[in-house]
Amino acid sequence: MSSTLLDQDEKPLSLDVFEGMPILINFWATWCPPCVAELPALDRASDKLAGQVRVLLISVDRGGSKRALPFLRDRGISRPHYAFDPNGALSREMGVRGLPTSFLVTADQRHCWVYEGPREWDDVTMIAELKRLLEDHGSPSKPPTV
Repeated sequence: MSSTLLDQDEKPLSLDVFEGMPILINFWATWCPPCVAELPALDRASDKLAGQVRVLLISVDRGGSKRALPFLRDRGISRPHYAFDPNGALSREMGVRGLPTSFLVTADQRHCWVYEGPREWDDVTMIAELKRLLEDHGSPSKPPTV
């Protein structure tokens, strides 16, 4: 995953900064109804997984942070980390074919599971699945050095 994203201040951001802790990456857009519908569950999952898995919302809106941040704030989505891929470079590199698409990535960024379509991310069963997958692949739950 070599493509660079933008942070909320429109500065370059690499996924390497998240190495050391598992990460749930969600590609979404403001114009995608299923994406918008699952945002609250991702926000709650971010709270439930705090200290174990980072949740990263990556907007592919062409307007970048100027378009997506007000949208997220208006809906009270504040717990996940935000990044922006307005040119779609990382989404293409990762093979995203439709939205929403999510990736669960181990702390060492060597193992990854793909979830196409919306999910109830905060559901007890879903949280248990995420934790089990990570435990089965020896992904430590330690904070990354940022």
